Amino acid sequence: MRDAAWQETSWKWHENPKAFLPHYGLDENSRCTLLSFSENAVYRVEGPGGVVHVLRLHRPHYREIAEIRAEITFIDRLIADGVLQTQPVLPALNGEKLVIIGSGEQEQHAVLFRYFEGHMPTADGLDRDFFRLGVISARLHDYTHANTALNSLQRPQWTVATTIGEQAMWGCWKHNHAISAEQYQVLDAADQMVRRRLAAYGMPDNRWGLLHGDMRLANILSNREDMCLIDFDDCGFSWHMYELACACTFNEYAPDIESLCSNWVQGYHSQRALDDADVAMIPTLLMLRRLLMVGWFATHRHSTEAQALEGGFVETSVIMAKAYLSGGFLSGLVSGAAAA
Repeated sequence: MRDAAWQETSWKWHENPKAFLPHYGLDENSRCTLLSFSENAVYRVEGPGGVVHVLRLHRPHYREIAEIRAEITFIDRLIADGVLQTQPVLPALNGEKLVIIGSGEQEQHAVLFRYFEGHMPTADGLDRDFFRLGVISARLHDYTHANTALNSLQRPQWTVATTIGEQAMWGCWKHNHAISAEQYQVLDAADQMVRRRLAAYGMPDNRWGLLHGDMRLANILSNREDMCLIDFDDCGFSWHMYELACACTFNEYAPDIESLCSNWVQGYHSQRALDDADVAMIPTLLMLRRLLMVGWFATHRHSTEAQALEGGFVETSVIMAKAYLSGGFLSGLVSGAAAA
């Protein structure tokens, strides 16, 4: 984990959206409404004439300038080549798509996006939406696999070390002080099994590549038949099936998780081949993501989402880990794929 990224500071960088408005030619009287505050601070900016944009203020020390520029390049390429629908990054008055103000410890970075009218997927249509997410994921992975030049982009590597290691990017699950000694033993056993299975699975380029890296429901906007994928701030390199694990964030052990994963797999397989080993690794990657999120709670006390969801998360994670260790987690999905 980058320690400086999460340290408390008296500098309220996340409350500074209006300082960037003149750089984009936006009216200083625009209404700035905070949409989310987690890794970064994201604002809805509505001008006096009703024109709406989305402004992202980057957390200091979280992403390097080269990483932010690489994200912008990735988004630009996806839009230009018609791979998927996402919010375009809009240039400032000087033509730059990354605006930098301040200096030293108070240097600040921001990116402006075009607004997309839509809503997060709702519970009554999740099977359909997960099928569509599988289709989108497969097309994205086909694209990044074929365009090897994208491998040079400076983006995070979502490996075992960076997700659940002692220096994990969002915090290590072992540092979550809400975990009891008994719970620790169960989660540690799951951690060790995840490591063994991913080591055996490997990282060949037909299983590993550049992906969105946070395709959870909060980052999906639906509007009639359109599905817009937003927030590429965590795009990076990982196992392709990790994309599904990200889509299941906070819902890894929901009652309908097997149905959701099955629909995602069907959508993915309609566009791109999956073998039994890929499907068999899905429970492990969901367990990896769940452990990552246990660590995330330990470093995100500032997040309203974390405050709302933390209750019972560790307890449910332990139940999920026990099912994973016994072979009962998503067993129907894995056995069904093997029998097909």
